[in-house]
Amino acid sequence: MGGLFSVTGREEIYRKNIEGSPLHNFLGIKIEQMGKGEAKLSIPSDSHTLNPAGSLHGGVIYLVSDVASFAALGPSLEAGEFPVTIDIQCSVYRGTKEGPVFFQAKVATRTRRLAFINVEVRDAGGVLLAETRVTKAVTGKVPEAFR
Repeated sequence: MGGLFSVTGREEIYRKNIEGSPLHNFLGIKIEQMGKGEAKLSIPSDSHTLNPAGSLHGGVIYLVSDVASFAALGPSLEAGEFPVTIDIQCSVYRGTKEGPVFFQAKVATRTRRLAFINVEVRDAGGVLLAETRVTKAVTGKVPEAFR
């Protein structure tokens, strides 16, 4: 396949792998939008995503923020490049108990080997629940499923 991928073709590869993950399916992750350095994902607030107190689990926020940042950055990379997370900082401001939760990721800047992605986490009413800052290294080790 070489370096002949269109952005749409790369998006399709990333979409297929994100949507095909058993963990992502278990959590109910859905890709609402993806492309041009941005992605919007959603999850339900249900028994799979809530903590014992009945609020959205902080670990779920962390995990889905990582997936959203991957979806925002990955399709814009060249063939032969692959993003891996090297740092995540997540600030949770408030919880939510119901309705879908949305993860809006946007690539803030990209250098040759690093990318910095910001993720806003909001409830269905648009209330800011958390913000996540993800740093990804851009490597040359591309898994077979992403070629």
